[in-house]
Amino acid sequence: MTNPPGISNVVTNVVYEGPLWDRFRSIFEPANITRIAPGDMAQMLQSLGGAEVAILSDLPAPSEIRGRQLRWVHITHAGLDRVAHPEILDRGIRLSGSAGYSVETLAEHAMFFMLSLSCRAMDLFASQRRSAWEKSGREHLRSLYKQTVGIVGLGHIGQALATRCEAMGMRVLGFRRSDGLDVPGVHKIYCEETGDRLADMLAETDYVVLAVPLTNETHGLIGAKELAQMKPTAHLVNIARGNVVDEPALIRALSDGKIAGAGLDVFSQEPLPSSSALWQLPNVIITPHTSPREPDRDDRAVDLIAENYRRFLSGEELLNELTQSNLYTP
Repeated sequence: MTNPPGISNVVTNVVYEGPLWDRFRSIFEPANITRIAPGDMAQMLQSLGGAEVAILSDLPAPSEIRGRQLRWVHITHAGLDRVAHPEILDRGIRLSGSAGYSVETLAEHAMFFMLSLSCRAMDLFASQRRSAWEKSGREHLRSLYKQTVGIVGLGHIGQALATRCEAMGMRVLGFRRSDGLDVPGVHKIYCEETGDRLADMLAETDYVVLAVPLTNETHGLIGAKELAQMKPTAHLVNIARGNVVDEPALIRALSDGKIAGAGLDVFSQEPLPSSSALWQLPNVIITPHTSPREPDRDDRAVDLIAENYRRFLSGEELLNELTQSNLYTP
């Protein structure tokens, strides 16, 4: 691939090695690639001043993503919320992310939460540690089969989760902002653009899974009102971002039995402070914003970078490109 005039310097702090680094480097040949050590933000900011393209894993503040020649920045994270600020667009910089490169593991992580909550896995682990054969109360548990899941957000993760839930015999509902094509595995779609309300879906679901990006529109999407619209037997699963949920309202709902439980991988403050009441709630499963990696995750990340670079050179819309509709300015 040849570079048009003006694309001569690329800066990156990715940690790829061996054949993966060779693939990455070949995408931009014959441009010069300046590789910055992870964590060396001072050198990164200095190097941005002379680069046209930046591929970043460690993220500077939005105010520091600048350079006289900088034209495109790609973030090797799924979410853009940490840098989705209008000043990036105001500078004429195109910004894209890596949403979809680890979709399977996140869908599996949501299933892990749902299965664990349906089996009350925390109780089983506690009994195992006590060497206790305890069955009392477990006759009231129900499998996921024929339960209703409501997926908020039908992007990469939501679609992958839908096919898995349908395969397990669940009734699958979905909520999305914009109208569009049918989604495989989703039996009914609620669409905000066509007048549907999130409340209508919440009232039907046994499991509510959040799989939306964090934007100005989704900040605080699930608050006290929305939690009250869920069944008292329903569970909330959040694999999106912590600030999609009003965390104090969630703690109250869980403590008061307004909903049955929650599986949470993301939080408004990370790491989750030891003082958070969420740690002590018996109906909550917490994971530290981490999940198993697919064996080809980094290969797919590089594939995405290659495709976006092709699109950048030809002036096309980028995959996962920042627009006015997905800005986040808390």
